[in-house]
Amino acid sequence: MKKLTILLLALGLNSLMAAGPSLDNITADDFDKISEEFSANFVHRPVSPASPLGTVFGFEVGLIAGLTDAPEIANISRRENPTEADPFDQIAHAGLYASVSVPFGLTGELILLPETELGDVSISHTSMGLKWTFGNLLGIPVIDMAVRGHFSSSELSYSDTIDSVATSISLDNTTYGVNLLVSGNLLLVEPFAGVGIVTRDTELSASGSAQIFDTTYTTAQSQSIDGTSAQVFAGVQANLLIAKVAAQYENVFGTSVTSVKLTFGF
Repeated sequence: MKKLTILLLALGLNSLMAAGPSLDNITADDFDKISEEFSANFVHRPVSPASPLGTVFGFEVGLIAGLTDAPEIANISRRENPTEADPFDQIAHAGLYASVSVPFGLTGELILLPETELGDVSISHTSMGLKWTFGNLLGIPVIDMAVRGHFSSSELSYSDTIDSVATSISLDNTTYGVNLLVSGNLLLVEPFAGVGIVTRDTELSASGSAQIFDTTYTTAQSQSIDGTSAQVFAGVQANLLIAKVAAQYENVFGTSVTSVKLTFGF
């Protein structure tokens, strides 16, 4: 079952990540835009309402997947390789999802994509969150409120030819942040929305003698950048007996992200 699940995730990502973007002559502004779009893709997002999974205990497991708009990465890639179809107009994200609720309104969340080869691209992702639901303390009927802290770590690498030199490109990305969310508990349907703040840290590096950065920016083969952004999201979850289906739209780092979730649990 585990192998089948990972295969389904790989197939879902493969059409959008079968090859890496063409990155060369990267300026400071280019790198900031690359970091923003990759970071937006890999932020921890459980696509879940504010409510816990049960009055005392509960759990759910399943899949989360989605797409992140990446127009800036696409423009940079086309600039360097205008004749090649660009695979990065959108970036895909996907992962195995598990969460568990315990007393006092606490819910732990985990999203995992084991290291996976997709064509020329190798990708792995781990993110986790801790949600505290406190709406019951306010005594507001059918309204749940929660605060969530979260962290993610992602790695992506691929091979490219830069200035006629075979080069290995790697991108390491971390994000962390906190958000406040509210949802309506309508039994079968739970609409939800939230706001937060997210910090990113991205390292881009290349092996070999090829220079991927603009020399007016840096002559090093590796560079890091960070930044912080507001986060807004909204979605809806349908509770279908033991199954839950949810969809979410999010904007973070100025980038649009859409995601869906299918889980099972009690």
